[in-house]
Amino acid sequence: MSTKDNIHWANIDSFVGNKSHDTLLNHRLCPICGSFQYRTLLVFDDFQFSTDSITEPRRAKIIEVQCQNCDGVYLNPCYSKIGFSCLFSEAGQSYGSTEGRPQEQIDWLASRGLLDVSKVFMDAGCYEGRFLSMLPKSVRRIGVDIDTLAIERGRKRFSHEGVELIHGAFESFQCPIAPDVISMTHVLEHLADPFSVLCHLRSVSHDDTHLVIEVPVLDDGKTNDINGFLSVGHMTHFSIRSVGILLKRAGWKILEQQQMQEYNGYRLLAKPDKATVNNIEYESADRAGACDYISHWYAQLAKVAILMGSWEKAERTVIWGGGWHTEFLYQVTPLFTTNQKTEYIIVDSDPMKHGKSWRGLTINSPDVLSKIDWENTQLVISSYQHQEEIAQAALKKGIPNSVIRRLYDKIRVH
Repeated sequence: MSTKDNIHWANIDSFVGNKSHDTLLNHRLCPICGSFQYRTLLVFDDFQFSTDSITEPRRAKIIEVQCQNCDGVYLNPCYSKIGFSCLFSEAGQSYGSTEGRPQEQIDWLASRGLLDVSKVFMDAGCYEGRFLSMLPKSVRRIGVDIDTLAIERGRKRFSHEGVELIHGAFESFQCPIAPDVISMTHVLEHLADPFSVLCHLRSVSHDDTHLVIEVPVLDDGKTNDINGFLSVGHMTHFSIRSVGILLKRAGWKILEQQQMQEYNGYRLLAKPDKATVNNIEYESADRAGACDYISHWYAQLAKVAILMGSWEKAERTVIWGGGWHTEFLYQVTPLFTTNQKTEYIIVDSDPMKHGKSWRGLTINSPDVLSKIDWENTQLVISSYQHQEEIAQAALKKGIPNSVIRRLYDKIRVH
């Protein structure tokens, strides 16, 4: 390890204390149809979820599979409660479902009469309750989330505005009143047993309750992001077809469905279905779609590999970004294998990561960039969504544009 410029430069995998544990993962049946038969699609060995740790297991073998009965795509084994606690400790355990585009969602709900006076509205996956606080005060607003700390913060921020927040598991929480509307936006894909969750939401509803579900779908999953659609943060990778099957199986009748144009989101409006679902026909229709997606993803990885091969050699590399994108750089690109002698550091704007390390590479504040001699050093931007933002910040710090390495020629909003 080099300490020139008072910065701790290190080689990749110079930390040897990281480990995994069998208790991090649990095998499960297909979350769409309940079958136990599947085929393997993709494997990541020793995927590291956060910073280095001697005491806590931070690595897991990620296996993406496809059901042989319904063609549903999902993570198996999936994360256990212990796995969530260890692997997602630095990412937070709440899904923050409605934080991104609240006004568009509110307008959509209002246009369908779902925010009328005297309605009881529940947001499942409410995080701190910000979205609920933006709804009309004439609506009784109830939120539920698994994140204890987020619920506590939300109660302090929004209880005086009449927002009611419940801490509990989505499969078993207790609701004080049957809601007229339930929203669950970009949450279902994170859950180990989405069928049980939808059944529980059905059980706390009345016959005229409206359910609004939104998930990302494989049908719109092609992206040039090396993370790809099969995100390690998602336990089920829905398609338009599979999310429809799941809702029907859980006793919900779809009234309306809409594919969002500006990002990967598929929104469905449903009501309880009185008809008992005894048999659902599972036509094999998604297998080709999964193969098509994976071939597209590998093509994007090839483009990144060719791009990296065109970069001038550098003795040292600064990686701007200490999140999962950097782990994907390690897993699917040649960045760390081209020259084993290359020394690295990481910079990240998150103060909670400063002073820690990832695979032996120290994580620093971007303030250290002013101390670096860029003569034989390159800066690799390890972010998809924030690539240009980081590039502009680097230029403002006086880093030569010639040493700034971008991976993407275009960015698609997620």
